[in-house]
Amino acid sequence: MKNKRSTYFPPMKFYYLPLITLCALSLVTGCRKSKDGNRCDDLLSERQPTMAAVTFIDGQTGENILISKNIDALSIPITQVGADIPSQTGVIVKQTGAPVYGALVFHIMDVKKGAYKYTIDIPDVGSITLSYVNKEIKTDNECKPYYIDVTDPVIEGHQFTVKEAGSGVMITVTL
Repeated sequence: MKNKRSTYFPPMKFYYLPLITLCALSLVTGCRKSKDGNRCDDLLSERQPTMAAVTFIDGQTGENILISKNIDALSIPITQVGADIPSQTGVIVKQTGAPVYGALVFHIMDVKKGAYKYTIDIPDVGSITLSYVNKEIKTDNECKPYYIDVTDPVIEGHQFTVKEAGSGVMITVTL
């Protein structure tokens, strides 16, 4: 018995024509360039957040207060003065040999220019206030015409030293 083609199906060459047309249309629309020539749109040019590492030293014994008194970081509220945001907590670095060993490390505001203050309350030790100024520095980069620089960190009412390191500030406070 001889196989006959069904009369209901058109020949195979008619299937290829719509497939070729569909492929051509998808290539043409998929390869179209946008009319907007802004090369900064897809560029991510943000730096990592500024960190403050504050080490608390006992003025009489010279010991690191956070390590010697075994204070938990979760019990130290860090509050931005004048902002309606909840208190944050930091992390106490307990890795021996780390450059910020025994320091309370936390993020500070570095996205807008202006003056900022943080209050740090350490249970059974006391409270300190960290203040600093964010300055807007112009750059030659058209995608990021300026950046924010954290300057003039001050601990009010206590002796302190400041070192800038990378994208952070290391502060040693004597209580």
